[in-house]
Amino acid sequence: MEADGLTIETKPHTLNVPRSQRGGEVIEPLVSRQWFVNVEPAAKMGLDAVHRGRVRIVPERFVKVWDNWLENIKPWCISRQLWWGHRIPAWYVNDDHEKLIVAHSEEEALAEAKAKYGENITLTQDPDVLDTWFSSGLWPFSTLGWPENTPDLQRFTPPT
Repeated sequence: MEADGLTIETKPHTLNVPRSQRGGEVIEPLVSRQWFVNVEPAAKMGLDAVHRGRVRIVPERFVKVWDNWLENIKPWCISRQLWWGHRIPAWYVNDDHEKLIVAHSEEEALAEAKAKYGENITLTQDPDVLDTWFSSGLWPFSTLGWPENTPDLQRFTPPT
C-alpha cells in the first residue's frame, strides 16, 4: 500500500500477552510510583570489608562473585503494592505527590507539614508497603526494644 509516496507494509506479529497462572486472566502492567534505596554506599562497605580482611568469604573463589555483584549493584526497589506489611513512612500533603513528608509517625509528619505548608492541610500516607527483604531488616528493632537503647538492642545489633 502506498500513501503520500510512502510504502506501508503490513507484517503478521504474534503478541505475547502475559496471563495469570492461576486463573488465566490477562495481566496488564501498570506504571506506578516506586520507592528505591541507593545501596551503593552499603555495597562499597561490603567490598571494603572483604578486601581488608574484616570479612572472609569461604571458599575464596566466591570473592569474585561477591565483587561482581557488589560492583554492579543497582538501586533497590523497596515498595510493594500489597494490602499488608510495614507501610512506607511517607505522607502526601493535600494529596499532592509533589508535597511529600517522610517521618517516623503521622504526628511527626503532621507537625512538619504544618510548619512547612500552613495549618489547613490533610495528610495521606503512601499506600505502598516495604518489600519483604527490606521489612525483615526491621525485625531487630521491633523485637529488641527500639527506640529505647535496651541491653538486648546493644548486644544484638552492630554499633552505628
